[in-house]
Amino acid sequence: MILFNGNGVIIIEQMTILLIWLFPIIFGIHDFEEIILIEKWVSKNKKDLMKILPIRASSFFEKNFAQKTNQFSLVVFVEFLLISLSTILVFLNGFNGGYKWLYLGLYSVFFLHSFTHIGQTILFKRYTPGVITSILLNIPYGIWFYSVLLENNTLVIRDIWMSILIGILLFALFFPALMKAASKF
Repeated sequence: MILFNGNGVIIIEQMTILLIWLFPIIFGIHDFEEIILIEKWVSKNKKDLMKILPIRASSFFEKNFAQKTNQFSLVVFVEFLLISLSTILVFLNGFNGGYKWLYLGLYSVFFLHSFTHIGQTILFKRYTPGVITSILLNIPYGIWFYSVLLENNTLVIRDIWMSILIGILLFALFFPALMKAASKF
């Protein structure tokens, strides 16, 4: 819950502050799992993946995920900077205006992304980088995050749906360009 003291200063409940700051930390832990394992995992599993994936999906995979560790790390670094900036802005300004939507849009994409790791693991019938932290960390944190913020009226359900749309739009606008830029390194 966001409160204002008599001087107009924003006061955010301690649990909400914790949840806000956990986002970049959990993002980092999750992406370390991917960074450490992705290049070796792709080289080991690429042929099998190309057989399983539909043609359009295999083309997308080839362009966006068959990268070297340094390329993938660059993408993660830029994402981390954006998540960290949005976290600082929400911490300083509360869940107001554009800061709220940037933060929640990024968070929603991250939370939904966790479920793609589970889907990939089921589809490929093997471990995929990111699935362990998705199951043990990202999804439980996400449920806790949304539950607390809904319970203390920091968010309403409509905010979650809106943030999903904003997050998908942000992803669609910036992720392909980011991946393309990283492929040059």
